[in-house]
Amino acid sequence: MLANLLSLVSLAAVTNAYWIFGGLRPIVTTRLDPVIFPNTIASHVHSVVGASRFKSVYDPIDLKESKCTTVPVQPDKSNYWAPQLYHQDQESGLLTPIPTGFNIYYLSRPGPKNETIKAFPPGLRMVAGDPNRRSYNASSFADQAIDFVCLDFSGAHAHDPDWDERPSFFDHNCPNGMRAQVFFPSCWDGVNLDSSDHKSHMAYPIQNFNSGDCPDSHPVHLVSLFYEMIVSVDQFDYWGPAAWVLASGDTTGYGHHGDFQNGWDVDLLQDALDNCPDANGNVQSCPPLAAVFDQASADACVLETQIVDENTGFHGPLSQLPGCNPIWNGTGAHPACPPNLATPSLVSVTTPLPTNWTEIGCIAEGTTGRALTGASTTSPNMTRAACAAFCQTKGFALAGVEFSDECYCDNRMRNGASNSTVLWNECTNHCAGNSDEICGGPSRLTLMVTSDPTPAPVEQGPDGWEGLGCVSDGGPRALTGYSFTSDQMTVASCTSACASRNFSLAGVEFARECYCGNAFQNSLGQQIDPAACNMGCSGDSSATCGGGFALTAFQLTNTNTTATVSASSAPAASTASSAASSTIASPVPVSPPTGTLSSISSGNATDGASSPPSVPAASTSTPVPSEANSEFSRRRAFRPRGLGRL
Repeated sequence: MLANLLSLVSLAAVTNAYWIFGGLRPIVTTRLDPVIFPNTIASHVHSVVGASRFKSVYDPIDLKESKCTTVPVQPDKSNYWAPQLYHQDQESGLLTPIPTGFNIYYLSRPGPKNETIKAFPPGLRMVAGDPNRRSYNASSFADQAIDFVCLDFSGAHAHDPDWDERPSFFDHNCPNGMRAQVFFPSCWDGVNLDSSDHKSHMAYPIQNFNSGDCPDSHPVHLVSLFYEMIVSVDQFDYWGPAAWVLASGDTTGYGHHGDFQNGWDVDLLQDALDNCPDANGNVQSCPPLAAVFDQASADACVLETQIVDENTGFHGPLSQLPGCNPIWNGTGAHPACPPNLATPSLVSVTTPLPTNWTEIGCIAEGTTGRALTGASTTSPNMTRAACAAFCQTKGFALAGVEFSDECYCDNRMRNGASNSTVLWNECTNHCAGNSDEICGGPSRLTLMVTSDPTPAPVEQGPDGWEGLGCVSDGGPRALTGYSFTSDQMTVASCTSACASRNFSLAGVEFARECYCGNAFQNSLGQQIDPAACNMGCSGDSSATCGGGFALTAFQLTNTNTTATVSASSAPAASTASSAASSTIASPVPVSPPTGTLSSISSGNATDGASSPPSVPAASTSTPVPSEANSEFSRRRAFRPRGLGRL
């Protein structure tokens, strides 16, 4: 959005020191307004920028305790908000929120008398504009303070009056978006931090709405505050006067407005006003602000509090605006509200973690591979809670989310990783299933742990196969009849291959390996800790396919053959011969499942662990690569992803 910092020429001409917080993303879009509707649900939806402890009531002390803000100067824990703008579909009437971002200007406007400019006092709140207005009074500073700019960077309409800055919506689309602008009054009565109408304690200067001297009734000249709400109307078609609708139901634009609640470190703000004469819009040219500029924290900041439990359109178009806001252009009688409107409740903005799970924080990925390799999954609905629940079903105590939609599980940190946290703002990816949560970052995991891991359930086999749980394997294999590997391995593909070759036992291991036999050999196949089977199948990460020297085993139930454990330490000669012939020729000539396939020697240890002595194979085979040099490379490599929106 920095490309959209096209400040008004009239502003720049009279500005002394000023700076811009540009390209700010909303921290939340919800139906709350702590200035006009404290401790209750607001009348319409707002897009809110700033501090993470925004909530239904303004408590200046609590607001300053916010962990972060979407403003890069972190000591500014203020909130800035305006009504969300929606696009109305011409055919269906459905309403879709239009992507929105903000530029916030701080301007020093001393007026002809060169009055001293003061910082906002602690606890100040104020409003500019009126959501109920549907007309324009050209002599009113309050009306002049609300206007719109149609952005066209080509310059093709530079001298067309139909494209000039105006107090209402345009009658055409804007090729590069639209600026909805609000200029706040800058003169304070010096006594009241609020008033019954939330306006009377403030006033516009005598000469103009955006500059001049303060009246005697409001003698304290505060810094001037100006919003540019950048709305991406160019992403939608313009079909007529009702194509754009404010959350209040206004199709004219006259009812646009803005709210502000102060959360500044007031001393810092005053320091910036007194000592940044050459800022000229650039925060970095103001030393007091540049010293506390922290874009990483602004990017990683999410709301800490509650939102209204209703759809605001970001999860699908709306048939009507939230609240009592029938669409109205100001002519004729105001339409009635929809019948039987329920009052929604407030809910936590984050999805609660499962019982006994807690978040550790942001950690670095492993240096030589994944930090967590037990199981993994991806989902367009990923949240921290969804990942923790997935790992819990697999019997793991650690869960980590990354890249917004990826989940990894394990019982310990691997490949050089540790549970020592890095800076919280190194995890910047918003969760795919809840943009108000953080799910990791570039080579960073949001890590969670449970104090009470659930034992992994016995993996159930396809029809006709019974799960035997997690059993031991080794260098001389537990199942020696037939084997293959596949990058698309599933439990079903393994059991199907074994059944087609008349074997009654099947085992999957190390995510992509399948073994078959009629009896467990080499004193292996014993029940072991279920957590040892901790790898998702290469073809279905939601299912478990063994681990290192650990088989997720299954027995065919519609046969009289019973699984047994051989007492010998090595296969008998007849068994070895059977194994060799099983690998080379199947009783029923069916090809293994599709994928990258290779037979696995029944005598080779291939799981990347310290191996028992190998037994020579009966036939030539391609060994499976070790975990250290192959498993990590098969998982998705890190690719930075943008959030795709402000």
